[in-house]
Amino acid sequence: MKGRAYNPKGWEPDAHENFFAPPKEVMERYREIISSIDPHHKRTTYKEVQEWRKRGESHALGHYAYEQMFDIYAGIEDELLEGAIDSHLHIYPDYVPRAIDIIQLAIDASKAKMRAVVCKDHFFTNVGQAWAAQWVVEEMVRKEELEQACEVYGTHILAWSHHPDQVNLIRKYPNLGAIFFYTFTGGVQAGPELKIVDDHGELMPDVKDCIRLAAENRICIMTGHKSPDLVMAMVKYAHEVGARILVTHGSACSFTEGMCGPIDQAKELVKLGAYLELNGNKWMPSIIWPIVDPNICLDFVKEIGPEHIVANTDYGQVMVCDPIEGFRLFIRGMLHWGISKEDVKTMIQTNPAKLLYLDD
Repeated sequence: MKGRAYNPKGWEPDAHENFFAPPKEVMERYREIISSIDPHHKRTTYKEVQEWRKRGESHALGHYAYEQMFDIYAGIEDELLEGAIDSHLHIYPDYVPRAIDIIQLAIDASKAKMRAVVCKDHFFTNVGQAWAAQWVVEEMVRKEELEQACEVYGTHILAWSHHPDQVNLIRKYPNLGAIFFYTFTGGVQAGPELKIVDDHGELMPDVKDCIRLAAENRICIMTGHKSPDLVMAMVKYAHEVGARILVTHGSACSFTEGMCGPIDQAKELVKLGAYLELNGNKWMPSIIWPIVDPNICLDFVKEIGPEHIVANTDYGQVMVCDPIEGFRLFIRGMLHWGISKEDVKTMIQTNPAKLLYLDD
C-alpha cells in the first residue's frame, strides 16, 4: 500500500539523475586528508583513541569514536523537543513527494509535545492544509487519543507576484504562520520574474507594501532564497517598519556562505533585528548533503549569538528522515558539539515563538 505522501502524478521518467555531491576535486581532497591521518595502519589502543579525541581528530577513527559519545544518548532531546517549534519544514501534499504528509506530521509533533510546526511550500499557499491537520489533532485530543495538540501553521508564498492585496487577504485565514518571499528551488524560477529591488538597488514599492502590511498585521516575514544584497535591503526596510523577519538559510554550510552573506554582514543584520536561520539539514550529513562540516555552523552560532538565531530542520525531502526524527538528531548534534541546553532552547523555542508572534 502506498504511503499518503506518495504522489502518483509526480513521477518524471527523465528525472533519474545523479544525486547532489560536492565537486570531484573536493571529494578527492577529502579522501587525501582522511587517508593521511588514518590510524588504522596499526592496532589503535584505547588510550590512543582518547588522545585522538582530545585533539579533535576523532573523525579519522570511524564508527568506534562515535560509539564513545557518552555526552549524549537517544532521548536526551525529549525535554527540549517538548515545546519546540520547527519553523521550516516540508510536507505532502506538495509538487514533489515528501517524507511525510501534513496530518501524520501533526500527529507525530503532538506526540512529541512540540509547540508548533510551520510548513513551507515553494509555490502555493498551504494554510488550508494546516487548518485541516490542526482539526485532526484537536479532534484526537477530544477523543483522548492524544494528550495535547501541536499548533500547525502553513505559509503563504509570494511566488507569482508581490501584489500587496495578497497580504490583506491571507491575513484573514486561520493557521497562517508566515509569508515567504519567493524561494524558487534549485535555482529554477517558475512563473514571472519578480524583482526585489529596482535598478538603483532600492526596494520595489510592492515589496515595501507587503513587508509593511505584514508588520501591521503581525505576520512573520521569511526572506526566501535571496542573495545577501537583497536580504540586506529587505531587512533594512523590515527594521524601519517594525516587521519581524527571518533570513532563510542564514547560516553558512560546508561549501558556501549563507544567504546572510559574510559574517560582518550577518552581524549587521542582527543589529537591525533580523533572526538568522540555522538548518538541521545543513548541519547533519544526508544523501542530499553527503559532506558537511558541523564546526562551520558551530562557529556561526558562537559569532552571531544564539539570541539571534532560529534553528529549524528544513527536513521533509523524500530521501532524508522525516522532520520529527530529523529534529531529534539535530538537537542531539547541537548538544554533542557543545551548545548548552539553554542556548538550544533559545534557538528552537524562545526565538521562533517571538518571530511568529506566538507569545503576543
